[in-house]
Amino acid sequence: RARILARREATDGTARRPTVKRASTMKRHPGAPWRRVHTRCTSESGGDGTSEGNVLERLRLELSAAIDEEEYDKAALIRDEINKLSATAVMQVLEANARFYQAFQSGSLGAMGKVWGFGDHVRVIHPGAGCIEGRNEVMMSWEHVLKLGKYGIEVEDVKVHASGSFAMVTCVEYVNSGPTTGKIVATNIFEKQVDEWRIIHHHGSPGVTTL
Repeated sequence: RARILARREATDGTARRPTVKRASTMKRHPGAPWRRVHTRCTSESGGDGTSEGNVLERLRLELSAAIDEEEYDKAALIRDEINKLSATAVMQVLEANARFYQAFQSGSLGAMGKVWGFGDHVRVIHPGAGCIEGRNEVMMSWEHVLKLGKYGIEVEDVKVHASGSFAMVTCVEYVNSGPTTGKIVATNIFEKQVDEWRIIHHHGSPGVTTL
């Protein structure tokens, strides 16, 4: 029975995904000072594909081997290392998502260019518009959007999934551009390029109050 319980504990540890209670984004309305807004979010992670993802995959294999060999103390240590690495990736993606919205709020095309990734696979779908492909075209679209100047944006219901070199964030944006305000449901996809998480896809759709 002790073996069964130890095996279950070591195995269950890998099934628990890190939950980030809060992430900090920026909120600003025209004419008002900057202030931080805390948004509640949940996250899950796993992965393979990059150096970090390969480390996680190797650790998972070592965890499985340790459990098979009934080395439960070793398995528990490996499990803790897996959880730590997974949580780190999630926090990095949350920070990258916050930088995207800070750039959006600033109205600066230069700031927006720093958070976007590179490649022909970069895409954006603005609310009510079609899919724009390629970094150059995507940045041209942001030039038009940011001509209005600074935005007030509140981001809520942030959820993250990170796996290897890719991560997905879903959230709800409350956007105040001055003349207009709106609720946008957004999906942001990030890719780790040269050890930095950069957004490669943003899809914003008008939100609805009821289904």
